[in-house]
Amino acid sequence: MTDLSTGFKGLICASLLSMATAAQAAWQVSDSSTVGYLSLKNNAIAEYNYFSGVSGMLSEEGELNLSIALDTVETQVAIRNQRMRDLFFKVADYPEATISATLSPDDIASLGDGSVIDRTIPVTLQLHGQSAELSAMVRAQISDGHLYVTTLRPLLLSAADFGLEEGVATLQEIAGLQAIARVIPVTVDLHFVPK
Repeated sequence: MTDLSTGFKGLICASLLSMATAAQAAWQVSDSSTVGYLSLKNNAIAEYNYFSGVSGMLSEEGELNLSIALDTVETQVAIRNQRMRDLFFKVADYPEATISATLSPDDIASLGDGSVIDRTIPVTLQLHGQSAELSAMVRAQISDGHLYVTTLRPLLLSAADFGLEEGVATLQEIAGLQAIARVIPVTVDLHFVPK
């Protein structure tokens, strides 16, 4: 019984130490992270699209820096992917978007396995040569030594704020659509592993 009790205590101590170390570490964005958005055309058809090329890190000080490879846009239709890359995002000139923000190191350090923290934080988005300050409501959670940060509400982005209205008009004309929404909801789903 003593050996079992000692082993169990050792397992608990190791688990707590692992969680404490994870909560104080720098974090690397995992390949499973995505940034997604809904596109609305003809005021009736909504489609979910996403970027699979999300990279970056969260420093020990809470500085979050993300890069989104715009050529990884996935619309589920090959020709539409090409049009989004070439005509809308113009990836030859603007290959990536960046997101920067600060999460409180104290908040991250206070997270235990399975607990969550909801916060509203200022976010800077750079896209198509333009920069905008946004407010994001996010949830942070540590589970099995991994950190997850997701938006609780979509960020609403306007094409006009990033000089993308011409691109929307071009897509609308090529696809023969009556309308494409100029404001889209964007979601962020980040999975971090300790660096």
